[in-house]
Amino acid sequence: MKKIIFGILGVLIVTLTFLYLSRPAIAQKATATGANGIKAADFNLTDTDGKKVKLSDYKGKVVILDFWATWCPPCVKEIPHFNQLSKTYASKGLVVLGVSVDQDGAPAVLKFKKKTTVDYRIAISDDATHRTYQSYLPKDEQGGIPFTFVIDKQGIIRQHYVGYRPMEVFETAIKDLL
Repeated sequence: MKKIIFGILGVLIVTLTFLYLSRPAIAQKATATGANGIKAADFNLTDTDGKKVKLSDYKGKVVILDFWATWCPPCVKEIPHFNQLSKTYASKGLVVLGVSVDQDGAPAVLKFKKKTTVDYRIAISDDATHRTYQSYLPKDEQGGIPFTFVIDKQGIIRQHYVGYRPMEVFETAIKDLL
């Protein structure tokens, strides 16, 4: 009887030890990847021309979805990258879609566009869309801008970035998806 009890306790201790030791690795992996590999939520926003825009409008395209603001220097610094990527890869199925999080909405973006060339579509975020996409980021990356997602042709998030990135980072991320 003692052998059975010690055997059960041994198996239980080994199992609990395995679960305990594997838990941090699983948590670390989830944090490191964030939303990468999950379906991006659709949204229904309005662009700076007053037209409706949904992520689902771009099914079958690779999308760079960039949340930004006119008052954010790193955001503004990325605009020429997105202009160039849009120009270079549009014919191969890339769409760059900016989503402004400016509190003043379309008027702020339209004023900004008088001084700065933006060659891709800009939608105006609502609170629900902003919260949803922020929630896709790992906790330690939430709250900052710009934050950008690379979404494949099936609507799956393949990469995310928070903060300024050089154009080559985005170019590398999209090339295998086009």
